[in-house]
Amino acid sequence: MAASTVQVMPDEVTDFYGSSKEDQACAKLFWQSITLFPPIESRLVSGDIRQRLPVAKPKGNFVNRAYKPIEEPRKLSKFLEVAHSQVLREESEKLMRQAQKREETIQRLNKRKEERFQKEEISHKLCQPLEIDDTDYSDEHLQDVADAMYQLDQFDKMVNGGKDDIDSD
Repeated sequence: MAASTVQVMPDEVTDFYGSSKEDQACAKLFWQSITLFPPIESRLVSGDIRQRLPVAKPKGNFVNRAYKPIEEPRKLSKFLEVAHSQVLREESEKLMRQAQKREETIQRLNKRKEERFQKEEISHKLCQPLEIDDTDYSDEHLQDVADAMYQLDQFDKMVNGGKDDIDSD
């Protein structure tokens, strides 16, 4: 087992017994990584603190005489203007069509809503109950009604297989 001494910090020395050179190097790196550095204020130079004053901007307009702007031909600029205006016009027409379709849809929905309300009003109206006056009917008419009811009862018995009908009066 090899014993070696490694200086981890300027003030401290650490002894490693039975450790390889690689383990010693890893331990040294570890201890250096968790060691706190002095605060920024105590350093002479820091990346966080501006060391120089800002440079004054040049006065007046700076003209680069080495660069000459390329002038576009008039036909090309005219063509580009026309193309751009055409694209804008097509986009505005598309938006207008979309707005018109939206308005039509809203009108259609409102029309359906109004129709639904009208139908609901009709269905919710209270019906006046009919007053049945037995004196208005003749004996013959009452006999026809009784015969019809008897036939309905007979039909129900036939459909239900002879069982007594729960619904009948």
